[in-house]
Amino acid sequence: MELRQLKYFVTVAELLHFGRAAEALHLSQPALSKQIQALEDSLGVQLLERTKHWVRLTIAGQKFLETAHRILQEVEQGIQATRQIADGEMGRLKIGFTEATLFSLAPDIIKTYRQRYPQVELIVTSGGTETHVEELRTHQIDVGFVYLPIREPSVAIRPLFEEAYVAALPASHRLARHKQILLSSVANEPLIFYPRSLAPVLYANFIKCCEQAGFVPNVVQEAELAQTRLGLAAAGVGITFVLSKMQSLSAKGVIYRTIIGEFPTLKLALAWRQDESSPVVHEFLKYF
Repeated sequence: MELRQLKYFVTVAELLHFGRAAEALHLSQPALSKQIQALEDSLGVQLLERTKHWVRLTIAGQKFLETAHRILQEVEQGIQATRQIADGEMGRLKIGFTEATLFSLAPDIIKTYRQRYPQVELIVTSGGTETHVEELRTHQIDVGFVYLPIREPSVAIRPLFEEAYVAALPASHRLARHKQILLSSVANEPLIFYPRSLAPVLYANFIKCCEQAGFVPNVVQEAELAQTRLGLAAAGVGITFVLSKMQSLSAKGVIYRTIIGEFPTLKLALAWRQDESSPVVHEFLKYF
């Protein structure tokens, strides 16, 4: 039994006329009759009763018509799904966002992507650069937003843009009355910063900038999450620093101020596996 024979049978069964069916299929009537006979022979069942004047389905033919419709529909759906997968329009995509990009980039990216590719299952996680690099290496995520530099030969990167920091102060702090603050103005203030162990390069650059401003920073507490640091700042524990895009995050009791003077920046990049073959991933990369 061949797929084309099913199509031929369905056409004859629906038109109940070999001549019109042959014309619709762009076949000669003898060729169509031969294919229907071959189908019946392969099944060992008569599907159609025919005379010179009429054609009708046997009881077995009526049942087989239902089966033929289902098979042809499933084949068509399978072909469509295969093409969608090949074009990156169907499948699964797991994206790792940093904390800042989860608030700044993720909403627009997720909304736009889901509208354009509704057949792709989108899974979102959050974490730091080291976490995302490891998750890429171990196939736990497909793409990840990271901060440069990274040193992992199996990971490809596409630089996006540079992000600046702003100071986050308790709303009642004496420096809050200024729209901008000098880095040197926090010389005697308790500071809350990102853990040295998780971002040694960032931490070293922070120390260097403070020293260039004429002081050694008084880091009283370290916290990985910006939300945690903002909560500590709101509680009056000290002044912290967050990426400028985090200002969209409403934090009660905290105000943001631009920093005057040299201060570390972060270069955001998109990362994926060098040997990635998924059409879904490569279609996503076209956004950037």
